[in-house]
Amino acid sequence: MSLKINVHVRDQEFVVFCGQGNQKVRWLSDVALHRYEHFHNSDPGLAKGMRFEDGDLLNMDIAICETEKLLEPDVHVWVILKEDWALLEAERAEH
Repeated sequence: MSLKINVHVRDQEFVVFCGQGNQKVRWLSDVALHRYEHFHNSDPGLAKGMRFEDGDLLNMDIAICETEKLLEPDVHVWVILKEDWALLEAERAEH
């Protein structure tokens, strides 16, 4: 089984093939950010985190294969950049 994960950085989507998923979730964000930088000649900065479509945050320091939701077919995740993190924190403060 080879994992395929759709990773979003800003308004761009990158398909990342992860093999068995033994890499850490942070690796997934690093790959997507590197691709974004390569194709857009723009440094998006470092990932502050990652989230699923429903807003659930991912643990950046565990293996991809240990995150049950990442094992679902055609899964989409979003890289949270510095500016996104500020918006997320403000949103959480409202609730």
